[in-house]
Amino acid sequence: MPSPVGHVLLAFAISGVPGPREVFTRWWPVLVLFAAIAPDLDFLPGILIGDPNRFHHGPSHSIAAAVVFTMVLALIFRSLSKVRVFVIFAVYLGHVLVDTLAADPGAPYGAPLLWPFDDHYTIAPVTLFSNFGHGAQGAGLGSVIRDIFSVHNLWAVAIEVAILGPLLWLTERYRRRRRSS
Repeated sequence: MPSPVGHVLLAFAISGVPGPREVFTRWWPVLVLFAAIAPDLDFLPGILIGDPNRFHHGPSHSIAAAVVFTMVLALIFRSLSKVRVFVIFAVYLGHVLVDTLAADPGAPYGAPLLWPFDDHYTIAPVTLFSNFGHGAQGAGLGSVIRDIFSVHNLWAVAIEVAILGPLLWLTERYRRRRRSS
């Protein structure tokens, strides 16, 4: 699975990069950031029971979860335009899909894309991203934290920046050209 850095780069490639003054002064970029990392909130119940990876890459990493998440946000933020609702869906689903493009060293491999209709996990036959280590299932919080701040993960983030950075640059360049014409 990619790191939060990779998920945020993809999210802003999908939604557009906010201006420097918009990042924490407007609600839209914060909502995009939340949607970018929301599938990984499945770590929270595991942290509470002392096994952070216990529920990771479960149902929150499915198309159905993307639909439910988007519908809930659309109900909470009724002023969201249809375009922004679709962007939130695309950002959440983008997280899930990019996870299937990452090396996954532990079973089950990939993400349960079609849950609850199919419980099989999907992973791309060729992965673009390294796995971002976050401890093994059953590892305590200390082990997870050590794994997160490892040289391996620094390298994984570098790969994400090398792949998703140019994608972000290209999408922003396209958006600026459309605005100026």
